[in-house]
Formats: sequence, structure tokens, C-alpha cells
Amino acid sequence: MKKFDTSFGLKKNQIDIIKYVVKNEINRQLPLLPEQIETKLFFEGRDAWVYSWSLNKPYPLESKDEISLEVVAKLKREFHHCNKTTQYKFSCKVQLGHDIYRPEVFIIKKT
Repeated sequence: MKKFDTSFGLKKNQIDIIKYVVKNEINRQLPLLPEQIETKLFFEGRDAWVYSWSLNKPYPLESKDEISLEVVAKLKREFHHCNKTTQYKFSCKVQLGHDIYRPEVFIIKKT
């Protein structure tokens, strides 16, 4: 697997948009922390999860190709006491369309 960056033919703003959309979809599948912790994080503008991104296709991408990613969401150490599982892996397929701000995203949680 390769690092998900501009060396694969996508522009930085395209990568940022893809990461934002995928992260929002993954957040819906991650377990919630206790309400008081979630509220505190919200007001501090922080997140309890750290994401690492890797590209599954090792060739230069074109703007219309399907992008296959593996995303690992790790719970920050300070919140390990809130959840038994501290790491989740997701397989993501992203298809860029006519509107760069609305890519189609398909996410599967790996076990």
C-alpha cells in the first residue's frame, strides 16, 4: 500500500475533499464515547480519533478513476478507558464525479 498524497496524480484540494467526505462517513460507523466527553471534544474542536490513510492502487490516478483506500481509525490514548476496541479498519472506494465536492463513497468496515 502506498501513501495517499499528491504523488498519485490527484491535486491537494481533491485529496482534502475526499478525506473530509470519507472521514464524515466513517464517523457515523464509529462508536460514540460517553456524552460528556463527546460534548467536551465538540466545544474544544477536537476529535477522539486519529486517521491514517493508504492507497491500495499503486499507479498514477486520473481524476475519473475509482480510488481504493484503506483507512485506519485509532482512538487517542487518553480515551482508551471509554471503549474496548481502540482501532477500526475500513476499506473505502471513492468515485469522483462531475462535482468534486460530492464524490460517491462506499465504505466497508473490516473485522
